[in-house]
Amino acid sequence: MVHPACPAAFGAPVGAGMTGTLSTSFPSTFAQAAFPRDITLREWLLDAGSWTGPAGILPSLVDTLTLSAAVMVTAVLLAVPSAAVLAHLGRAKVLSAWLVNVGRAVPTFALAALLVPISLRAGYGFEPWPIFIALTLMALPPIYLGTYTAVTGVDRAAVDAARAVGLRPRDVLLRVELPLASNVIFTGVRVAAVQVVATEPIRAFLGGDGLGRYVRDGLGQRNDTLLLGGAALVAALAGTVGLLLSRLQRLLEPDGVQRLRPSSGIVGRAATHDGLDISDPDARADASEPDGAPNGVMTLTDDERERR
Repeated sequence: MVHPACPAAFGAPVGAGMTGTLSTSFPSTFAQAAFPRDITLREWLLDAGSWTGPAGILPSLVDTLTLSAAVMVTAVLLAVPSAAVLAHLGRAKVLSAWLVNVGRAVPTFALAALLVPISLRAGYGFEPWPIFIALTLMALPPIYLGTYTAVTGVDRAAVDAARAVGLRPRDVLLRVELPLASNVIFTGVRVAAVQVVATEPIRAFLGGDGLGRYVRDGLGQRNDTLLLGGAALVAALAGTVGLLLSRLQRLLEPDGVQRLRPSSGIVGRAATHDGLDISDPDARADASEPDGAPNGVMTLTDDERERR
C-alpha cells in the first residue's frame, strides 16, 4: 500500500508533478507494508515479529533514540556554554529573553517542512537534516533559559567569597557557579529531551523513519492498531526518558549541593533536639525552660539554690 501523500496513491506515477531533485529523491519510506486490521494492539505488541526485522519496533526505537541523542548533544553544546558565560558576565539579558521567546514561537513541524526543499536542492535528501535542525532549534530555548537563569540565580555571597579567596573569573564560573546551578541546568536539559523524543515522530511525515512510522502508517491505512500502538510507544519512550534523566540528575548532583537539601537529613538532624523540633518556637521554649517556668524566665531548682 502506498502512503496517501505519494502521487501513486492518486493514480499518478511517482514523480509526476514534481521537478528537479524532488522527483528523483522521493523516499522509499513512504511505501507502506500492508498490515492486517483484525489484529489487536495486545497481539501486535506481543508478537515477536513486530519487534524484529527492518520495519520492526526495535530498529525504529533505535532510530528514534539515535536522532534524539544527536539533537540533544548538539543543543547542549550550543546552549550551555554560551548561556553560562553570558550569565556570568551579566550580559545579553534582553537579547536572551527575545531569542528564547522567538525560539518557542517557531513551530517545529513547519520549520522542518520549509527546510525539506532546501535540503533536496542541496542534494541531502528528505532526511535527516531538516528534522535534525528543527528539533535542535526546539531544544535550544529550554536549555539556554535554564542555564542562564540558574547561573544568574546563584547566591552572590558564594560568588563574592570565591573572588575574595583569589579565584579567577573562569574558576569562579567552573568551580562555584556551575556546580551550584547544575540542578536547574539539568532540569532544562531533561525538559528539552522529553520534548525532542515526543516531537521526533513528525519525522515520519517528512520522509523519515522511527517510531512515527506507525502513526503515519496507521493514518494512511486507517488502522487503529498501528495508530494507537505508535502513539503508545512514543508516549512510553518519552516518559521513560524523563524518569531516567530524573534519576541521573540526582546521581550527578554534586555532594555539596546535596548536603544543602532539606531532604538529605542534615537539616532535619540539626533542627531536632531530644526528639523535639527546635525549628518550632514553642518547642524551643519547651526545650530551654524547665517545667513550670514562665515564658522567657529561667528558674533554678532547689539543688542549684543550695549549691549557690
